[in-house]
Amino acid sequence: MKRIVLLLIGVLLWPSAWVWAAEIDDIYAMADQKRFPEAMVRLEAYLQKNPKDAQGRFLKGLILTEQKHPDEAISVFKSLSADHPNLPEPYNNLAVLYAEKGMYDEAADALKKAIKTHPSYATAQENLGDIYSKMASQAYSKALSLDSQNRAAQTKLDMIRKLFAQQGTDAGDTPPPSTIPTPTVATIPTPPAAEILPPPAREAPQTTASSSLKDEIEGSVFQWAKDWSEKNPRGYLDAYSSRFQPPPPFTSRAAWETRRSQIISQAGSIRVTVSDIKVTILNPLRALAVFKQDYWSPTYKDSVKKTLSMVLEDGRWKISRESSGG
Repeated sequence: MKRIVLLLIGVLLWPSAWVWAAEIDDIYAMADQKRFPEAMVRLEAYLQKNPKDAQGRFLKGLILTEQKHPDEAISVFKSLSADHPNLPEPYNNLAVLYAEKGMYDEAADALKKAIKTHPSYATAQENLGDIYSKMASQAYSKALSLDSQNRAAQTKLDMIRKLFAQQGTDAGDTPPPSTIPTPTVATIPTPPAAEILPPPAREAPQTTASSSLKDEIEGSVFQWAKDWSEKNPRGYLDAYSSRFQPPPPFTSRAAWETRRSQIISQAGSIRVTVSDIKVTILNPLRALAVFKQDYWSPTYKDSVKKTLSMVLEDGRWKISRESSGG
């Protein structure tokens, strides 16, 4: 959404910071496996110690939705949106919950806010189209109830019904908008209603699947370092998930991207190398990559231990959180 309280880039972290990063990833893994009661117990304890952690609050909203507590989930997402208005995901999930209640104007308003914060957020764009289709369907149905001979309204209503019937939905009613996965997942097929978290992964040969995922994740990390070294701001920034929340003092993703692009473009030359990389698969959609990062430029150089939380988004492994320690 997203936040997600990120650990500051390039800052030496106290050991407790690493503990909290690992803790929230463990809780997300439980939620991904649909162990919701156990995840909620752990999450409540986590939020007692980290009450402002937006990532934990976002996950609480997701779990409440899964547990069929929509009013409580709405309260969580509204509070999170108020505290972090630059995050698109809470707005999108509010729209999902509003749509389930038939509150389509409120759903459309929430989605517009999501798109305003992140114009390339495809899920929100698609969901807004679904909301407008639903509202149009209701309007055409109302027009027909007032004038059963209105052929134009009937034709338009039939077109909407046919469109969603072809997508496997109820031809008599436009479905509620698709939902999003957890803040660090973006490529899960749209689930029905408000099923936000992904289903458990299908069984697969563990060794082969794990090895393949690790290779993909390592490839993404090395490509990120390569784009950075080659002063390719577009490639570098594209390595970050849409749910990546920039660190303070940046108040928006756009401001952070602008500054990062300036730094990369203005450096005389850059050399970033990655070594001793270790990838831990948390589930088929989430992983941690820990490695040694050596950075060199004419004006600055350092060597740090870097941890990247990686998520599968739009068919690629991208960075959802980033932290550095000496």
